[in-house]
Amino acid sequence: MALSVSAAYLAPTNTRLVPSEQTLTPKAPSEAAGQALANAGPAAIYHPSEAAQTLREPPQVIDTWIGRSESPEFPRFAERFNGAQAVLKSAFTAFESTLASTAPDLAATDYGFTVEADGRLKVLDKAGQLGEENIKRLTVLLNGSAELKTAAVAYRDATIDMTDAGSPWSGSVMGYYSVTNENFAKSIDLAPMLRTYAPSDLTDIKDRFLVTQLAYKGERATEETERAMYERRGWSLDD
Repeated sequence: MALSVSAAYLAPTNTRLVPSEQTLTPKAPSEAAGQALANAGPAAIYHPSEAAQTLREPPQVIDTWIGRSESPEFPRFAERFNGAQAVLKSAFTAFESTLASTAPDLAATDYGFTVEADGRLKVLDKAGQLGEENIKRLTVLLNGSAELKTAAVAYRDATIDMTDAGSPWSGSVMGYYSVTNENFAKSIDLAPMLRTYAPSDLTDIKDRFLVTQLAYKGERATEETERAMYERRGWSLDD
């Protein structure tokens, strides 16, 4: 870019104003204007809204329960659970084989069973195929199988140990559920987890796994259930 500089004088574009000789004399407003000014109110009145007043209230403190972290013992309890499940499946397969020969009418039904708080096996008739008399017959047969009953109780105990060692938020997250002797029968049907199904049979697939049964039937862990678990086990909350 070329820059041209000239020595010629350029007159300023602004012109100096000449002071006026007129004298300004203040005048009082007319009577009507003065009266109107006296009666005038404020241009706007501020009314704080309820929401604005709420913002000035003191903040509330909300406690959020997080729960325990997963125990270092969890892998050991999980391994014990897997072993208990394998033993129970073997015992149930043997029971079903015997039932097919001694009571084929019962073996042909889609019965379920669980473990009550006192360790007895309870028949579940979710398909409505049994009736009162057949439920009594099957209850006697289930509890008469010492191998099946012992294996079922061991499985329940291993399930409780594994969930107690778990956490609501870390690791396997099994501690998200609260499993006890008292609520096990309300949450778990053992039979669907132990039967063998054809790959194409997807009937009631959500009942074939412990975690899916807990997901829709189990009791969620809370601060209260965690505290009760610690007391039941004689553990300290600082452990």
